[in-house]
Amino acid sequence: MLPQIPFVLSSLPAVLQKPCQDLRIPVSVQKTTNYEFSNENYNAEVLYALAGKEILVSNEYEMSARLCLPESQSNENSHEDTLQILIHGASFNKNMWDIQYKPETYSYVQRMSKEGYPTLAVDLVGNGNSTFPDGLLEAQTQMYVATVHDLIQKLRNGEVGGKSWEKIVLVGFSIGAITANSLAQQYPEDVDAIVLHGISWDLTWIYPAFLSGLQAPAQQIDPDKWGSIPPTYQTQSSREGRLVACFAGSYDPDIVEYDWQTRDFDTLGAAVTFTYHLVEAPEYKGPVFLGIGDQDSTFCGGKVCREQPYALYNRFPKAQAYDIKVYGETGHLILYHNSGPQLMADTLAFLGANGF
Repeated sequence: MLPQIPFVLSSLPAVLQKPCQDLRIPVSVQKTTNYEFSNENYNAEVLYALAGKEILVSNEYEMSARLCLPESQSNENSHEDTLQILIHGASFNKNMWDIQYKPETYSYVQRMSKEGYPTLAVDLVGNGNSTFPDGLLEAQTQMYVATVHDLIQKLRNGEVGGKSWEKIVLVGFSIGAITANSLAQQYPEDVDAIVLHGISWDLTWIYPAFLSGLQAPAQQIDPDKWGSIPPTYQTQSSREGRLVACFAGSYDPDIVEYDWQTRDFDTLGAAVTFTYHLVEAPEYKGPVFLGIGDQDSTFCGGKVCREQPYALYNRFPKAQAYDIKVYGETGHLILYHNSGPQLMADTLAFLGANGF
């Protein structure tokens, strides 16, 4: 297991004073099936339950997060009552939102801070410095939805840092966006706005593209570094596979090596289940933004992204507002491309136009 950051929730002051604070937030899930699952009696019932969006194991976890307050909360650009929750993609962690390679250009957290927005970047359970549970039975997409829902309730109720957040915007990339999509279906009133980066709903391309990333158990790829990680945790086994999965078009070549050195994990459970959560959210009524690269190898079905992003209108039929941006010369990991600053600017424009 990766090192844990010590944190006691009750030790936080009522109003956080530091620009950024590392947190460990307790979250929990309750089993939704009567079947008793374990790896020792693994069978097809596991797959059926996962396909049915069941929670297979009741458990408590700690979610690692970083809360960053804006640089100034007193100027005319202050949005201190709007919290952006940032959810990373598969084989990433919360640090993707505050990249340390040319952060003045690529850091989403720093850009939002300058514009007056607080951010809470989280490690999904089984990633980064959060709890590492069973990588099939527990760290799967429905568990991500359930733990993010639990987190949102705590934020609304003032259980994180003593502040009750009036407005919450959920920002997700890749499987983080899929988690946001499914949360909008299951808990349509949880958040006030949704921002999706790197997602579409065309299932014909996703699994071949996923396999082309050449993922393997992390413990086999680097036993010295990841030997203690269970084999159900996986990541890209080669730079070439990572490049295919994340990059295309126009980008700084040096950022590719940074991304390779800072990559995280995916789980077998998430890989099996994520497509079940590309769903319609018929009761979600807030605004929704979608940004995607025109050469997204996972979600756009080829070199040019055409009609796939516009399924947003059908997937969120009652949304009060829509904004769809397709970025030229851009692969899956939009923020790390030359179009990353434009994605941030478009996200800001969407938030401003909708009162956030």
